[in-house]
Amino acid sequence: MIKKILFLCFAVLTVIACTNEHEVLDSAKRDAGKLFTKSASTQPLVVGYFPSWSETYPSGGSTRLRNVPEEVTHIFLSFVKPNMRYAKGSFDIKQVGIEVPYDGATLKETVDILKSKGIKVILSIGGETYWGTDEAYNINHQQIADFVRDFGFDGIDWDYEPNGGFATIGEPQNVARFIDMIRSSRALLPREEGFLIACAPAGCGALGRSTPYPANDDPESPYAYAKRAEATGDDLSNEYNATSSQGYTISLYGFASTGHMIPVFKVVGDMLDFVAFQGYNTGSASKREIMYDSYAYYANKHGFRVAFGMHIPEEPWGPYYTYDENRLREFTEYVAQGGKHNRAGQGDGVMFWQLLQKSAINPALDGIDYSKIAYNILENYSPVTTPSVRIASPVNNALIRETETIQFSANAKRAATVSFYINNQLIETINTDPFSITLSKLSIGEHTLKVIASNNQGETAIDEIKIKIIDANSVENVPLWKADMTYATSGTEVLYNQKVWSNKWWTQGDEPGKSDVWQYVRGGDDNGNGGDNGNGDGGGNNGGNDNGSITEYDPAKSYPVAGTIVIYQGKKYKNKWWANAGDTPGTANGPWELILENGEGTTPDKALPYDINLAYPNPGTFVIYEGQMYKNKWYVSIGDYPGKDLWGPWEMVNK
Repeated sequence: MIKKILFLCFAVLTVIACTNEHEVLDSAKRDAGKLFTKSASTQPLVVGYFPSWSETYPSGGSTRLRNVPEEVTHIFLSFVKPNMRYAKGSFDIKQVGIEVPYDGATLKETVDILKSKGIKVILSIGGETYWGTDEAYNINHQQIADFVRDFGFDGIDWDYEPNGGFATIGEPQNVARFIDMIRSSRALLPREEGFLIACAPAGCGALGRSTPYPANDDPESPYAYAKRAEATGDDLSNEYNATSSQGYTISLYGFASTGHMIPVFKVVGDMLDFVAFQGYNTGSASKREIMYDSYAYYANKHGFRVAFGMHIPEEPWGPYYTYDENRLREFTEYVAQGGKHNRAGQGDGVMFWQLLQKSAINPALDGIDYSKIAYNILENYSPVTTPSVRIASPVNNALIRETETIQFSANAKRAATVSFYINNQLIETINTDPFSITLSKLSIGEHTLKVIASNNQGETAIDEIKIKIIDANSVENVPLWKADMTYATSGTEVLYNQKVWSNKWWTQGDEPGKSDVWQYVRGGDDNGNGGDNGNGDGGGNNGGNDNGSITEYDPAKSYPVAGTIVIYQGKKYKNKWWANAGDTPGTANGPWELILENGEGTTPDKALPYDINLAYPNPGTFVIYEGQMYKNKWYVSIGDYPGKDLWGPWEMVNK
């Protein structure tokens, strides 16, 4: 896990560097489809790893991932399998390895939301757990590229940790593999199209180490192995003393991973956009700026950018060193000032593992707070003076119900004022942060929202989006229910049979209208009321039985009259009290009870086929399950199938 975390951090830094150098403005795409590249010298990196297994299902359109603020300029979304399998255009993520709790369509939507904030989203490949077998190297680079293009990722981060760590990464075979990964992905995701290629190597990867592999050293570098005492100021005797409280920096030369990036840079350094090195889990070395300087030396040669990777306390391999808030500020300022190789203004920055982790030193801070601190430091050193602005909410092409209020917000930098427009009509100008207004009662149809940021010198920046106002009862933009989807967050809305349903708790595979986990919300016939006279009771005082006849149960109706009989899944039910819309027959402790007109289930010869969607309230009910007869000893809840529990309600009956 430690290595996985380190690799993620490096990947994030790499992504940030690449993204800033070849950034495509979403607003430019919206308006004119023009490719606009920002200079690397003006866009410092703040990269953050986001582990996909920490993501939440959208609730009110929001998730942990979607809530990442724009101070995180690049996100390393981790991890996918190196040998992932993906069919172009399918948006099927089942064989990809990413662990978000939703389907591909929702992932695509999430990426779009992040990009609408100006955040670059990088796909991180590998990590600690996905490199442990020979099959991991059965890499289909075309399928990776198809996945990146389909989902709108800004590039990839090679988080290469052979055998789950950095211990063997310097071996010639693994160096060759790393080179091939970078070369192959660069060919399919060209820089000219705005794609970023990053990597997250070990923090000591640009320091020289001549043994056992001479290629992992560079005699010309000021960080060559022969110059290690001079470079660190430490005695040679402490080269392998990585856990001393004295914090010997020379110990960085004693790791098996030392120098592993040197032969990689010689071959494909020009193909990288940024390198987010993992400056953590490297023992107790105190002068860690040497890691940044060693990578900066090669960055000046090959044109990539560098992100200094730090770990939100505590690091798993320690406790020899901690990136507390003071060290965060110290190293971020060092990077902003350019270090020993004069890289101030070249767009270098920082990377963090990971965004959601809370500091063990100060639990009030997490990776996002660290990112904000670093962002403000880097911004203060940035040579940029012109304003920038981006609409933070709503998102582009949002569908918004006419009854909802809209928070029209903008994130602006170096701006004295921000003006808000609807359909090119000025609504309000604000001169203090937060730049936000509230909208309501917009007419149904499409609208253009625009913001213009201005500084005191009269320089301006513009962003513009489209939104659509829809009827309050519309089912538009509600995702279709899918049987294989996990709905972990209560209140999630889905569309099924042209009706909108909301789940009460965690569910997977439970069909709306046939399970009590789903509650009817709106939609269907008669504006979603389901009843002949619009009151949801099925018409008149007959309790939904159509003048005395028995009808199929309708989940969109309520049944206010006790004793109403309905047909559900071929069985008759009678309500004991008022049944609300969505109160499905068979629900445990619900209003409906099964009618057994001819003694069904009361004797072995009239045993019922067991139905996992039904409750069995009457003790002594006989059922057949998987060819065997059972009888319940007490009330049986839905899903409590025979044989599930040795001490459960069912007992086996010999035929």
